[in-house]
Amino acid sequence: MDSSLSFKRLLVQSLLLLAPSIALAQSSLSSCLTDAGVRNIVSADTTWAAETTPWQLRLKPEVNPAAMAYPTDKVQLASSLACARNASTKVSCLAGGHSFVAYGFGEPGNLILNMAAFNSVSFDSSTNLFTMGGGTRVGPGMKALWDGHGRHFPHVRHGRVGIAGSSIGGGYGSTSRFLGTPMDFLDSVEYMLYNGTIVNAPAGSDLLFAAQGAGSSYGVLTSLTTKTWKPTYPNVVNYTLTFGNIGIDDAVNAFLASQDFAMTDAPDELALRWSLSLTPFSATGYYYGNPADFDAVMKPLMDRFTVNATLRKTEFDFWTMETFVATGANLPDGGPVSPGRSFYIQSLTTTTDAPLTAPIVRTLFQRVILDFNRTDVRRSGLIDMWGGVSRDLVDADTSYAHGSNLWLIRFDTNLPTATNPFPADGVAYAQSIMKPVEDALTAADIPLRGFANYRDSALTEAQWSERLYGEQNYARLKAIKRVYDPEGMFTANKQSIA
Repeated sequence: MDSSLSFKRLLVQSLLLLAPSIALAQSSLSSCLTDAGVRNIVSADTTWAAETTPWQLRLKPEVNPAAMAYPTDKVQLASSLACARNASTKVSCLAGGHSFVAYGFGEPGNLILNMAAFNSVSFDSSTNLFTMGGGTRVGPGMKALWDGHGRHFPHVRHGRVGIAGSSIGGGYGSTSRFLGTPMDFLDSVEYMLYNGTIVNAPAGSDLLFAAQGAGSSYGVLTSLTTKTWKPTYPNVVNYTLTFGNIGIDDAVNAFLASQDFAMTDAPDELALRWSLSLTPFSATGYYYGNPADFDAVMKPLMDRFTVNATLRKTEFDFWTMETFVATGANLPDGGPVSPGRSFYIQSLTTTTDAPLTAPIVRTLFQRVILDFNRTDVRRSGLIDMWGGVSRDLVDADTSYAHGSNLWLIRFDTNLPTATNPFPADGVAYAQSIMKPVEDALTAADIPLRGFANYRDSALTEAQWSERLYGEQNYARLKAIKRVYDPEGMFTANKQSIA
């Protein structure tokens, strides 16, 4: 046996002698993994603290796994799952490590599978399909496809995050209005199930339906295959809209003007993101159509504004713009995990059949921008114009219900210094800010819908299941769960499908 593995076993045995109550799961798992030749660490290892500190620092106290394994191929992956079954231990998968709710680290006492080694990519020129390993990060994936084939797939606005987690959570990005989200663009995924079986989930399958919104609950995503798109124009326009420091009424009117534009004149190739701030009130976006048409495209929007708005634009080649959209796109292997943050996030989506009204928008702006009065936490927020090809989707198309989505609203409360303890009442305070907005939506008979990548960790099962999936999709997910994960191995976080 390798000397380092012998030392590891002695370390675990010493732990058991010193503290028998340190879960036998650590000893059982580590010994099994070591015997299978799978590198692993437990709490006695010097790298443990760094490796098990989540990007979402607010939830660090809840992270207490039994072990972390580093399988390098499917044989080792199957062995890792066998060890977890033998120890009656649940499993979570860690790829990019940027989950907003630290769900890659699972629940206390589980086995984490670090998927970093599963980062190979391949392109099929006959179908233009692109396959990425389950541990691939967005930046290296998009760069490999662009450098090798001059093509693109929709992705989130960050290059360091994992392709698996960001895609199965919706992954709304700057090209999603005309291509669909990364989740929508998936052609198939490959899973390793709880018993080591490899299963391909093609279009139309129950397992792909489940993956598109709840993928971590069904197995290990060993690879994802996406459709790709070749840009129509070599250049992309990036633009900003600024209004200066205006009052809330003018801001509400400007936003509603953009909503009318979104539902009538806005081409699908136009992305727009409002900032939830009045100092100044502003928006940014991208245009993927013909740059020569940009001014004409924006004129109907500019004509709707009742206050002065300044429109500025820049134009860059497609890949250069990609590096602006997705931070870290050019870094080797996507670069390191971004510096940790301590925050609480809330999100809402609305649909084209229930446009936001002036009173609802005013309540949102009043609460998030004007009424927020804490100094120990900071606020930030955005509203993305969705719409576009979502009009062709219905909620039953994917497990995450997002048919006819029009707006994506995100509100964060962040610690100015990430390593400080999050205030004991910080979550409750942030919820109190958004509660009047949710009440206004409910009073207007607008269902409360959320966003899978921006999960609210404080919601009850009844709340998150309805907001993310809806009653019918959730029932279907639970039925699929019984088929593909009957032992509940991948029920390792508070919002897993059980």
